[in-house]
Amino acid sequence: DILGFRVIVGTMADCYAAVGIVHTTWPAVPGRFKDYISTPKPNGYRSIHTTVIGPGSQRVELQIRTEEMNRIAEFGIAAHALYKDGVAVKPKGNGGGNGGANGPNGGNGAAKGNGRTSGFNEEIRAYDWLRRTIGMLAEGDSPEEFLEHTKLELFQDQVFCFTPKGRLIALPRGATPIDFAYAVHTDIGDTCVGAKVNGRNMPLLTELHNGDEVEIVCSKAQVPATAWESMVVTGKARAAIRRATRTAVRRQYAGLGRRILERAFQRAKRPYSEELAAAVLSRLGQNNIEDMFAAVGRGEIPSANVVKAVYPDHKEERQTRAKGRSDEGWFGLKRGSGMKFRVPGLSRKAGTKGGGEHAIPIRGLTGDMPVRFAEGGAVPGDRIVGITTPGEGITIYPIQSPALKAFDDEPDRWLDVRWETDPDERTRFPARIEVTAINEPGTLAQIAQVIADNDGNISNLKIIESAPDFSVMVIDVEVYDLKHLTRLLTQLRARPVVSTVARVNV
Repeated sequence: DILGFRVIVGTMADCYAAVGIVHTTWPAVPGRFKDYISTPKPNGYRSIHTTVIGPGSQRVELQIRTEEMNRIAEFGIAAHALYKDGVAVKPKGNGGGNGGANGPNGGNGAAKGNGRTSGFNEEIRAYDWLRRTIGMLAEGDSPEEFLEHTKLELFQDQVFCFTPKGRLIALPRGATPIDFAYAVHTDIGDTCVGAKVNGRNMPLLTELHNGDEVEIVCSKAQVPATAWESMVVTGKARAAIRRATRTAVRRQYAGLGRRILERAFQRAKRPYSEELAAAVLSRLGQNNIEDMFAAVGRGEIPSANVVKAVYPDHKEERQTRAKGRSDEGWFGLKRGSGMKFRVPGLSRKAGTKGGGEHAIPIRGLTGDMPVRFAEGGAVPGDRIVGITTPGEGITIYPIQSPALKAFDDEPDRWLDVRWETDPDERTRFPARIEVTAINEPGTLAQIAQVIADNDGNISNLKIIESAPDFSVMVIDVEVYDLKHLTRLLTQLRARPVVSTVARVNV
């Protein structure tokens, strides 16, 4: 073992004089003399280090420096600069005497320096925290012990995580892998489908902790889920999700509007091209062709108006539409033809007065028409529309349902509806999911357990494909809202037996 002493002297010349005295009194250990006064370290550290053979052949290490050098070594160059500016270092700092700006005996110097004493003491506390942390690192038996000892010391309002390449990402406490992905890059956040935390597949809703290594799994086919906005904690992630959602919805409406116009011109038996439509943008009050398509898709501009603008001499012929088929149940499936949701209390039967109380929490329903959900279901948080069928009622579809294409050219049947749920009422709604899983004993039990653990309910299940290696099943689940459904899907994706899982929109 080596004994160590720190020798504080008055001046730089005294440092070299002290070295001479030490080396003439005890033999120096070769290779252990370091002169950091003539060649300071890059951080400004200055001192003379030497090791000698002391009494009883005991090795003794000496650090020889002035008081100024010691201050820089202890607290850093910034602390020394504050000291040189005349800030008194007094623990309870009310005043006078030493360390003032005007001299060693204080007076006005203490008064002028008093306003900055607290700032300097904060610097001292920061350096003291760092010294304690370094001490714990030196005394700890393992990295795990060091982390356990220091995790409560580390920035209570932040967590620090790493990319697989070692890049440090600082996030607010409570952040998830989705926040992490957006902090790395917006494109990574928009396309993230999963995450590995410390090498393990974890749900995207997992709360991150200090020191976690996070690897984001991306897919070009992915788009941010609307429910993510309520799950993230960083403003950057929330803004990016909102922007991506608006872009995706606008793209959906534009695609819908494009198909509506193509069919409208086909019915009118008139040639159609985007160039022809672009030529009448000013008459329709639109700035560009995409805006026009989106407006048609949202129902703001009837397709007949576009046809009329392109061909002013066109006269629209009214057609009689055949009645649709009558079905029953949540998804409108015939008895015995598939899965059906039955949720107590959520039904609105014919004969209910429009102004009367009904259980389906949707605003915009009119008259006494019965209401049902389309196959595939809809949950609070979905953007929804209602489609009327004369003599049969209203069917509620999520806006992303492919079935809506069948009604592109029938805008009169569309109803503008929206959810009006009561947060205090815990009511489940239907949704359909498709799961591809490894075909092995216990797989179904694991899937059912995940749904149960996340407060979901299975109302029906059907295996639609079975092979030696995998099975594909359609599961009708009951959840409270889109956030609940998203969490359930995320938890299912995290199971090793699950290959893919996705919501089914029919």
